[in-house]
Formats: sequence, C-alpha cells, structure tokens
Amino acid sequence: MTWTTPFGGGVVGDLGWEKLRLGGHDYQGEAFVDFQKTLKSLKNRGVLLAIASRNEEGVALEALTRHPEMVLHPSDFAAWRINWNDKAKNIAELVAELNLGLQSVVFIDDNPVERARVREALPEVYVPEWPDDKTLFASTLLAMDCFDSAHTTAEDASRTEMYAAERERLNLQSTVSSAEEWLLSLDTQITVEELNDANRGRAAQLLNKTNQMNLSTRRLTEQELQNWLQSGHRKLWVFRVKDKFGDSGLTGILSLEVEGDVGRIVDFVLSCRVMGRNVEQAMVAFAAQHCAAVELRELQARYLETAKNKPCLRFWMASGFSFAEEGSRFSWQLNQPYEYPRGIEIRRPQDREGDSVYSKDRVTLDPKRATLPVLTN
Repeated sequence: MTWTTPFGGGVVGDLGWEKLRLGGHDYQGEAFVDFQKTLKSLKNRGVLLAIASRNEEGVALEALTRHPEMVLHPSDFAAWRINWNDKAKNIAELVAELNLGLQSVVFIDDNPVERARVREALPEVYVPEWPDDKTLFASTLLAMDCFDSAHTTAEDASRTEMYAAERERLNLQSTVSSAEEWLLSLDTQITVEELNDANRGRAAQLLNKTNQMNLSTRRLTEQELQNWLQSGHRKLWVFRVKDKFGDSGLTGILSLEVEGDVGRIVDFVLSCRVMGRNVEQAMVAFAAQHCAAVELRELQARYLETAKNKPCLRFWMASGFSFAEEGSRFSWQLNQPYEYPRGIEIRRPQDREGDSVYSKDRVTLDPKRATLPVLTN
C-alpha cells in the first residue's frame, strides 16, 4: 500500500486544480504525470493506493476528477483521508477501515517533517526517504523492491474495485435497521471448488498471506499443498464469494483430514475482505454437511495461536462447537445438523440454477439428506 498526495506541482487549495503543474510540456508537470503512471501500474498489479492528505476533501477530489492531465482518479484509490488532521492518525484510521496491518503500509511523502512524524508514531509503517527533486519521484518508486511479487492473480488485479464495493456495502449497512437485515440484503453467493490447476496459485497465495482468520497459519508452496493432498483421506476446497455489489474472488480455504470416524479441519482461512459476513459460518456448515454425508461421527478443529489470529479464535468460540481448552480443540457431533447462515447460497461450478447445495431461502439443511456427487470421498 502506498500513501501519497499525487496531485501535481503546487498547492491545490491555494491555486485551484486548473493551475496545478501537471503535464503540459512542463518538466515538473511531466514528472508528476510519470509518477502517477508508475503508481497506476502498481495499482494494476494489486497494490492498494490510498491518500492521506492535508487539504479540503472536496477541493482535492475535484482536482482528481476534473484535471485533464490527471492519470489517477478517485476510483483508483481504495480509501482516503483528506482533512487537516495528523497524518499518522489518518493512516491508523485507514488501516482499520481496510482491515489491514500497519506492517502492510508504505508511506510516501515529500515532506521530511511528515515522514519523521509517521516514523515516530507508527514504527511498523515503512517510510522511505524521498527526493526533493520531483523528476526523481517515478524512478525512486520503480527502484523500490517492497512491491515485488512472484506473480499476480486475478484477485490481486481487482483489489481496488473490491474495496470500492466494500464501501458500498458499508454505506448500505448504515441505512438498515439491523446487522441481520444488512447481511440478508447482500444476496451473497458462495461457489465451492476442489483444488485444481486453475485455482492452486491463488489458494497458495491466500494460505501464505492470511493471518487473522487462519486456524493453523501453516505455510505451504503450491507443490507442497498438492503433495499433502495425495493421501486419499484428505480434501481441500476453495470458496469464491460474490454479492450484489461485486465479486470478491477466491477468498476462503478449508482443508479436511479424516482419521477413523472423525473429520479434522486442518486449514480454515478467510480473507479479511469478507470477514464478518457469515461466510465463516457457511464454510463450517459445508464441512459439517460433507462429513455427515460420508457418515463421520464428529468434526473437529484445532486452533493454533499466533500473535495475529485472535479473530479466528473469536469466531470459533462463538461457532457453537464444544471447546476443550486442553489442546485448544473445537468439536461438533454430526448427529446434529450444523445450521447454515441465512441469506447465503452455496453453489458448485457445475450447478444449474436451482441446483445449489444450500438455498438461502432455508435456514438449515440436514447434511445426511444432502447429495454430493462431486465432493464426497
């Protein structure tokens, strides 16, 4: 993530957007255009852009919207705080809004005083030194290796659009009377797939990057993940989530290992982008349904604590599973159906309309009556 004020040369609040030095066959104006193009290329690779600017919000957004040489527009930014508050405070608020960690932030600012303030207040944030010479902005950004990635997935490339959709969800939430009404109104659909050549790269990326909603936080390469699945008593599913505001892509993983008549959840991973929207409950219900369909007696999940996966513990403590403190083990007896959350439809890629594993119009599903021709062992 990069935080900057990429409007152009001059102070937009004093000059107005029409007089910014941006493009126009002016060496400094062209330097700002090059800098914006470099930022845009990072955004297209999945790096989130956000603004922490001392300015009037309406004036700054007007410049981004109306200036004919502007490369970046409001839709290119995942979030912004444009006001006269302390930038460190604004960054902390933006991180909370985007549900990220401070260690994910790169703060870019050409003011050494602002850089020093953020370094002091938020030591986890990476604050690189920045040149005074505007013509060096683009080359300095290109020389930074903190944005490098082995490969880019479809989910990476559309991250900014996903966060824009999240803003619309939150706006809707403020207009309804209850959290339940809001969740029902999203029309959430989850598509479940087994691990395959097409989704393995994104699944491995999610497994290795996710910290908060992650049961065991184990890290595996694509090949190690595939090797682990070679045993006949193991399964792994990925979960794609979309709703009426947009497609969040592949955002969940659940793997299962069978030992006798017990199914044990090994990986339970969910992106922070869809946390708190009942996707977690739907994933567990799907696992319980599968285990009951193959006549297992019990479903278990063992929580392995890390410094960052407390949200996962909070979910499991509220899941309805029995909890044994010794071994941090959660368990569910499969002679009882585990309830699906209302408002969510579970589908498989080959399902036709009306063939979903679980219809959002029903509150519960008896797993022993479920037919799973593809997903059973």
